[in-house]
Amino acid sequence: MISIIVPCYNESEIIQDFLEHLHNCINNLDEKFELIIIDNGSIDDTYNKIESFSLKKLSKKIIVLSNYFGKEAAILAGLDNSEGDACIIMDPDLEDPPEKINEMIQLWKKGYDVVLTKRSSEKISLIKKTFKFLFYKLLLNFSPHKNILENSGDFRLLDKKIYAQVRNMRERVRFLRGLVSYAGYNQTFVNYDKPFRKKGHSKSNYSFLFKYAMDSLFSTSGGALKLITVFGFSLLIFCIVFSIILLIQKLMGQQIPGITTIIFIIMISLAFNIISLGLIGEYVSRIYEEVKERPHYIIKKIKTD
Repeated sequence: MISIIVPCYNESEIIQDFLEHLHNCINNLDEKFELIIIDNGSIDDTYNKIESFSLKKLSKKIIVLSNYFGKEAAILAGLDNSEGDACIIMDPDLEDPPEKINEMIQLWKKGYDVVLTKRSSEKISLIKKTFKFLFYKLLLNFSPHKNILENSGDFRLLDKKIYAQVRNMRERVRFLRGLVSYAGYNQTFVNYDKPFRKKGHSKSNYSFLFKYAMDSLFSTSGGALKLITVFGFSLLIFCIVFSIILLIQKLMGQQIPGITTIIFIIMISLAFNIISLGLIGEYVSRIYEEVKERPHYIIKKIKTD
């Protein structure tokens, strides 16, 4: 049996289209599936539309969370309640094409433990493309695990031994792609062209993407802290060289810049100190989240069809 895990939040406009399309894609496959949909505290009628949709030859489990706990927590809730020999994680916005499920399953049967998906193309703004490029460059440089696939998302297939390891990693600040990379094993990927979202609204606005990028970078590696040392030594070298230049000017009888030079050095030092404190604060805030030991999610109810 293969579990399909779908986290949802306010997807009433598109969820029925997704379920119908998913059902058409897997109905003729010679596999047994269970569909696990996590309603992540939706405030629209997402739950009612999921519950009313009838799926033939496919068991359906709806996990309703008591509040919005974030996408990563919703995925973890799905993994905790999964019983399949493998699981497929995907979004309900139809930007993760269900047509790729059969190809992913065939690669899994050939012996791959993880089947990722890589976007060959996607229609997004130039600003988002730039931020994504910078994000992956930083992520791949910071992360000790270099097999994090660029331009991949959470749409992936995981063998049971992989997702069992992932759900045993109970840190609060989670980054699925980093956790799967950490688990290792045999990994491959399939390419696809990411389509436009046809209905509903994307939850990935700039503030969400910025927070997600920060959580991803800081939860994957402590490399950002090393930058403080690098910048500190760079600033020290700059100050030494600048001091030598000023000393030479003094010995040669030339006029030494006054207030402008002092302000310039103070501003550089102040900026460095603020950035350093900010980086340390990001790690401290995540340590604070860990030591509180609150549950990742709270289940309001589970309905099984």
